[in-house]
Amino acid sequence: MASRTTDPTTERSARRGTNLPRVAEYNQVLVLDLIRRSPGTSRSELVQRTGLTMQTLSNICQRLVTAGLIRESGRVRSGMGAPRIIYEVEPTGRYSLGLHIDPAQLSLVLLDLAGESVHSLVVPTPEAPGPSHVFDLIEEQVDVLLTEAHVTRELVIGLGVATPGPLDVEHGSVIGPPLLPGWGHVHLRVELAQRLALTVVVEKDSTAAAIGEIWRSPRDAENLAFLYLGTGVSAGLVLDGETLRGSAGAASRLSHLGNIGHLTADPDGERCDCGGRGCVSVASLPAGIVEKAVARGALPSETSTSNARAVETALLELSRRAEVDDDPGAREILDHAARGLARVGMQLANLLDLDAIVFGGPQWPAFAPSCLRVVPELVNEHFVARDDHRVEVRGTAVGGHVGAMGAASLAMSVTMFDAPGHLYLG
Repeated sequence: MASRTTDPTTERSARRGTNLPRVAEYNQVLVLDLIRRSPGTSRSELVQRTGLTMQTLSNICQRLVTAGLIRESGRVRSGMGAPRIIYEVEPTGRYSLGLHIDPAQLSLVLLDLAGESVHSLVVPTPEAPGPSHVFDLIEEQVDVLLTEAHVTRELVIGLGVATPGPLDVEHGSVIGPPLLPGWGHVHLRVELAQRLALTVVVEKDSTAAAIGEIWRSPRDAENLAFLYLGTGVSAGLVLDGETLRGSAGAASRLSHLGNIGHLTADPDGERCDCGGRGCVSVASLPAGIVEKAVARGALPSETSTSNARAVETALLELSRRAEVDDDPGAREILDHAARGLARVGMQLANLLDLDAIVFGGPQWPAFAPSCLRVVPELVNEHFVARDDHRVEVRGTAVGGHVGAMGAASLAMSVTMFDAPGHLYLG
């Protein structure tokens, strides 16, 4: 993938409008998206970028102002003519919700129309088996979030859900997600849409994280892999600035995009069921790393790995011992895990000619010191295109709520900016 000349922001900005009345909604979506991406844009600039007439453009801007979706943000003078009105989105015009379902915790964020996080909260995932307790808690916490943010439900246009896989992408369902007891075939989209009376979109957590990363921090058609560290390790892929998403084919088809469980993390590691040695699924799972630390005395013998919250707590303690106490045993275990993640990143970088490897997810804080110390050098040492460019290794720019932020970004995108006919003017 040698070309790096296409900027998806420019590409979308270059979409042309049409002056036919039957596609008025498409033009409104196009203009709204351009103003969101380029605050301080004038009508004359919008005319140049869309190909619409000034009259059509003026009518669209007036409709968007009346609907509370954009606002005049000032006037600028250019040449001898009258000052030009410039526009920006009205952040409080609409909101989207993002939910990340993790075996350890539920994260909720509220995103405004400008793409900023307005409010967020985190609560422990119920340990009671089955999804009904989780759905009840989601309903309750959505009310809490909106109340604390002083946002009415009428302004919320959708809910994005980031969830562990396997994912039935056509029906918005998950099938037997790990470490969620009692979850079989769960129809997330249908159930939450009925309970919350919202448009619901469902995405795999690693892909949602990648969406959140490029929504908040676009970097000129970047090719990146988002290595998502949660209950397991998975990858969200971005090529030429566009997130790769699972197929929405036959009803029985599951999305396995981003499943990197059988890439090699440790060539000298244990045998995997697939016949390989040292696959991610046996060498790099957080619970396995904690068990190894207990066996080697780097963590107390009573350390529990019985659930996701216990694993998260143990990993943070292991990281504290490595970085604060300078415990060589704890540091070696985490550095070994980082070398495994570097090998995975190296394979992806060489296969896809990546510009960057981005780390994030619930377990990232525990792995961050070791990964940022070990991974950049190891990846670039074995990157076949290193004479052309280096692979940047970084932690997510979004922070701990990256899965929920990505889900909210996806909900905002599909309801307000991407699909003609979905623009809600009230």
